[in-house]
Formats: sequence, structure tokens, C-alpha cells
Amino acid sequence: MFKERHPLEAGMIGSFAHLDCLEQALWAAKAQQMDVRDVYSPVPVEKAWEILKPQTSPVRFGTFVGGLLGAVGGLTLCILTSVIWNIVVAGKPVTSHVPFMVVTFEALVLLGAFGTLFGMLIAARLPFRRFPTAGYRPEFSEDHFGIWLSCPKGEEHKARQLLEKAGAVKVFSIDDNKMSEAHA
Repeated sequence: MFKERHPLEAGMIGSFAHLDCLEQALWAAKAQQMDVRDVYSPVPVEKAWEILKPQTSPVRFGTFVGGLLGAVGGLTLCILTSVIWNIVVAGKPVTSHVPFMVVTFEALVLLGAFGTLFGMLIAARLPFRRFPTAGYRPEFSEDHFGIWLSCPKGEEHKARQLLEKAGAVKVFSIDDNKMSEAHA
């Protein structure tokens, strides 16, 4: 379900001054089937989402399971409480389902929300993720755009050429805790 990656695998990071250069690099990386590990931007970039087309989020399954468990649990709670205490009101059946729907709905929403929260935490790997990531540069929050291309060791030159051809202002190399900078 999740693509396992080493937190500091080898790769190249390109810093771009203009959005069109970033888009050109994304199209080139997609054409060469290179793995885009991260895209950094000071503003939301809808075009990057269109180019990369990220996979569907697995969080929705957590929401569904939480909601289903909440609905079943809420209905079960109401029915068992009525059967155990056997309270008859105005001659109605002991297990009248219409008033039980309020509790069922509330439990569905509550456990669905918890399922969404836990699904998001698991999908984002938040307890184990390092912030900022190894590829982050302060300039990416100010006025530059960045792209992190993952590549196997020994093939960094292909990623460097791709980034430089797309118009990168700077190209950074990531190699197992060692950061080296090369100006394009």
C-alpha cells in the first residue's frame, strides 16, 4: 500500500526561480519515469498535482471502517440496553429501531472521525517522519520552487542533467547524510 523508502536515499534537488521551469522539470521527470520524491513550493501549485497524479489516499478506508464499527456498535449498544433493562414505553416494542438511529448516527460520526484521524497519521507516517525533510531549503518557503528526484546511486548525473536542462538555479545532491551543493 505504501511505497517504502529509506529516509535519506540518494537523489538530486533542483531549486527553480520560476514556476514554469518547475513544471518543465516535472514533465521531463515523468517522461523519463524518474521518481519525484517531493515538490516544494511557497504557494499551492495545482499544475504539479495534475502532472504527478498522486495515488488515491488510503485514509478513506480508515474512515469507512471507523464509521462501520461506530454504526454497528451504536445500534448494538441500544438494542442490548433495551433488551437487558426491558423498558416498555407506551406499548411500543422493546427494540424500536427508529429512536436508536440517533445514537447509531452519533457513534458512526464519532468513530468515523477517529478512523480518519488514525488513518491520516498512519498514511503520513507522522510519528516517524522528520521535519523538515532532508531536501528542504528555506528558500522553498520564500521565493523558489524545488523538486526532489530520487535515483539509485551512480545515476545522479541523469537527474542533474534533467534539472539543469529544465532551468534549475541550483542543484543539490543528497547522499546518505552528506549534503553537497553544486551551482548550475
